[in-house]
Amino acid sequence: MGKDILFDSLCSIYIINAMDENQLKNVVQKTFPEIHINNFSILGSGKYAYACLVNNNIVFKIPKVEDEYMNDQDKEVNILQHLANKLCIRIPEILYSKHSAEGKHIIGESFLSGLKYTQELHDSFDERMKSNILQQIGRIMRNMHDCAPADTTWLKRDVETYVDNLDAFNGYCDKNVRNILPKYIINIADNLADKYKKISSKYPARPVFAHCDLHFGNMIFDCETKQITGLIDFGAAHYAEPARDMHYYYGTGAKDILIGYGDNGDVFLPIRQKFQSVINIMCNIKEDLQNNKSPDKNIEKLKLCLF
Repeated sequence: MGKDILFDSLCSIYIINAMDENQLKNVVQKTFPEIHINNFSILGSGKYAYACLVNNNIVFKIPKVEDEYMNDQDKEVNILQHLANKLCIRIPEILYSKHSAEGKHIIGESFLSGLKYTQELHDSFDERMKSNILQQIGRIMRNMHDCAPADTTWLKRDVETYVDNLDAFNGYCDKNVRNILPKYIINIADNLADKYKKISSKYPARPVFAHCDLHFGNMIFDCETKQITGLIDFGAAHYAEPARDMHYYYGTGAKDILIGYGDNGDVFLPIRQKFQSVINIMCNIKEDLQNNKSPDKNIEKLKLCLF
């Protein structure tokens, strides 16, 4: 088992346990000895956890970060249990939940069959179909935002981090990022932040139950019906502004997302959506610098977003 260091977008340092397929399989087998593993594969590896498929029908999430906050998957368990039978599409069902011998909270979720939606697949459709699918996503988003649990105590620790977008903007748009961006870009971004601040002080957005990782790759698609039928990966979900789920679609998809989403009484939602998109791109630029990668691609995205 190797160890690597990860710097997240807020400059915190985490220790990553790098594990291969056999090691991950052993973790699942030792934690859940009642399961007879016929086949095992790694579906993916995110920043903080591995996703492994067991027996073609159970997805186990195994934390790889040695940090109490990131190892705690209680929140995702509570979220999925709360949302069960409340959304207009399929979501995973919690089947297993236990702490391993090493103290890591491992959860097993039902595997949602179907095709993962991708940007490539989206780009292959004509404009009418793209519009239809984006409006579907807007409706799914609104459905989820209206599913606020009565008891929010188990989500309280995430509220401040994501509701206060100004803090996030200032954290990502730090000295290092400002040094590489053209002055006129910084001025426009700062003006947008000031505008957002004035709007939010007088007309604060109502936090909703947001997925917060609502990109195409976390959606299951039915090629025959051309419908988004499932939603996965609720590990980042928390209370946030509705725009927190919309930043992936700012630009050409913004109009269709808002049509599907419908009127929520917030006339400033497009501005909040734009600011959230800027925050996300600033985060990516900062990560590029931390990882010694060229930020040029994300700087171009930032220009397109601001203009």
